[in-house]
Amino acid sequence: MMKYLLICGFLLLQVKGFTQQPDSVHAPIEKTRKDPRPFMSRISLGGSTGFWINTRETHVEVSPMLAYYFPKILTTGFGYRYIYTRDRFYGKNLNTFGPNLFARAQLTKRIYLWTEWEYLKTEYAYELASTEITTRTDHVDSYFAGAGYIRQIGRKGRGGISIQVLYNFLYNREDNSPYYSPVIYRVGYFF
Repeated sequence: MMKYLLICGFLLLQVKGFTQQPDSVHAPIEKTRKDPRPFMSRISLGGSTGFWINTRETHVEVSPMLAYYFPKILTTGFGYRYIYTRDRFYGKNLNTFGPNLFARAQLTKRIYLWTEWEYLKTEYAYELASTEITTRTDHVDSYFAGAGYIRQIGRKGRGGISIQVLYNFLYNREDNSPYYSPVIYRVGYFF
């Protein structure tokens, strides 16, 4: 046991001695180039809205987001989604809300790929055996991927409108998801 402690101590002294060598022995460290863009030109506020209706429900969606533009083609960010649902069959107002994380890869000036994960707390109407209607909550994960088209508006290109078609890979008809299908569309805007 003592032999192992001596070997470990000797190795630690060697490592410590190696790290304290003069700077002339070490290779020069290259400085990383900072992003020359001002911080405010690297971030953007935006969001999306949605509206869909079926024979039983009406949904209205609002989703603000904050995005960070990397120097080349990548944009990442986070947002928060709120969906108001009016269940006409049960006569209930329902709320769904939760955070999301997204990434966008700009393929051309107008076409991009989009991926997004969101975690929603969703409220749904539930009929008890005594025909009493109540609401319950559930958590629903969604993972979207798809493509979009963006049209910039304004002289500086800071604002614009986008249209997306996305597929929800975690969609399950049996879940209490607020989405009507695994394929959804969105209209977004940014400043």
